[in-house]
Amino acid sequence: MRSKIREGLTVLFEEGPSFFIQEVLSYFYEVVYWSLQDSYTLAIQDTRVSFTAPSRTVVERNKRRFESEKRELTDLLHEIEFNDVFFDIGANTGLYTLFAAKRCPTANVVAFEPYPPNVRLLKRDIDRNGLENVDVWDVVLSNSTDTVEFNQPEQEDVGYGSGSIESEEGGSDSTVEVTAKSGDELISDGEIPIPNVVKIDVEGAEPLVVEGMENALSAPECRLVYCEIHRSDVEYRPSISDFGMALSDMKTQFEEFGFEVEELQTRGSEVFLKAHK
Repeated sequence: MRSKIREGLTVLFEEGPSFFIQEVLSYFYEVVYWSLQDSYTLAIQDTRVSFTAPSRTVVERNKRRFESEKRELTDLLHEIEFNDVFFDIGANTGLYTLFAAKRCPTANVVAFEPYPPNVRLLKRDIDRNGLENVDVWDVVLSNSTDTVEFNQPEQEDVGYGSGSIESEEGGSDSTVEVTAKSGDELISDGEIPIPNVVKIDVEGAEPLVVEGMENALSAPECRLVYCEIHRSDVEYRPSISDFGMALSDMKTQFEEFGFEVEELQTRGSEVFLKAHK
């Protein structure tokens, strides 16, 4: 609130009373409007998902993610089968989780997301859509079971999608210790089943996830992986190079697990791979 007051005073003194009044009215319109908005719906063909609308920022962020990844999401919905086990690794607020669970209500959807504000919204929207086939793990998947430093914004930011495991080089001002789990260990302990379909989007830590799931990804049951690779083209964002890997290395790893690999789409520094058996 104090920051808003300071912003308002700055506008008043620099832009004048008329512009200040316009800004105040606009601000209160936004507050009232979003206090009355409860939800919004996104759809792909006959699959419709209802999302909570906590703020304009969250809604616009999720809609942008939906539009930019609609090709991959549509492809997933065509590929997933009704009795599949689907891992959504780096689930954020659940775009892939909710669509997959709604599309195949008898599938077993397992979502992994460590950032608490995202987890809370994801669980709320699981209830909103009446989904009973989703398990949420508030951990990061990595190559070992441990506690790790995780990048996150200093102030709560629902829908934040740039959180990642801190590399040895560091570079983030705001980190928190979170629990990391190895996918293979969770499976061998009987806590989760072997996946048939996997989606990975973990802001550069993809090599750690893959290393921790070598057995699962090599298993014949695992037939399909969607992996968003974060390259080092953008300095301020984490990438696979922070963990000693290149795009060609990631492709080779999937091929060694028995997959054929194709690039579905490239968006700036991000390359979306589809690996299938």
